[in-house]
Amino acid sequence: MPIFGKSKVDKSCFIDSKALIGYPHKNELNLLENKEDKIEGCEIGKNSEIRPGTIYSTAKIGENTRTGHNFLIREKTTIGNGCLVGTNVVIDDNCTIGNNCSFQTGAYIPTGTKIGNRVFLGPNSSLTNDKIPLRSEYNPEPITIEDDVTVGSNATIMPGITLEEGAFVAGGAVVTKNVPAWHLAKGCPAIISELPDSLKKPNRLGK
Repeated sequence: MPIFGKSKVDKSCFIDSKALIGYPHKNELNLLENKEDKIEGCEIGKNSEIRPGTIYSTAKIGENTRTGHNFLIREKTTIGNGCLVGTNVVIDDNCTIGNNCSFQTGAYIPTGTKIGNRVFLGPNSSLTNDKIPLRSEYNPEPITIEDDVTVGSNATIMPGITLEEGAFVAGGAVVTKNVPAWHLAKGCPAIISELPDSLKKPNRLGK
């Protein structure tokens, strides 16, 4: 398996032979030919299962991480313990992710996103950080997702949004404003209402 630079893989990990571990980010590409030992590499915690995909240099992955196929984790991103990064999931650079999160097939997490513990992102859910891509100067607005949030399949979260603790976003919703703690967002654009009592409890991810 290609392991680049000073990458560190802790004990009892399964690393697929087609995985790219510690792949050099843009500022390290010039080191590939003669100075590969200068590439910082990534860190992978013990008991992790890494299938074919790419983890960039300077990323840090916690213990008991599992991935699907064809995933991508970019540089300077930190992921906690016990997380699932599903098939075709993309996590861009400078993201911070807590423990026991589950990101299902095709979920997209852009640069600078902050995600708490026990967060669930359904298949093809999309977080965004740019309201007007390529049309004018724009400072990206990262998204914040607090503990125990659930985002349904094919939902879209617009730039700068905060999903507070325990918020629940229905499948297919387009969220254009902050969702308060323990509230439900559904529809396009999403309408926010109080979460049913039956759903006012932490996610059971990682248990």
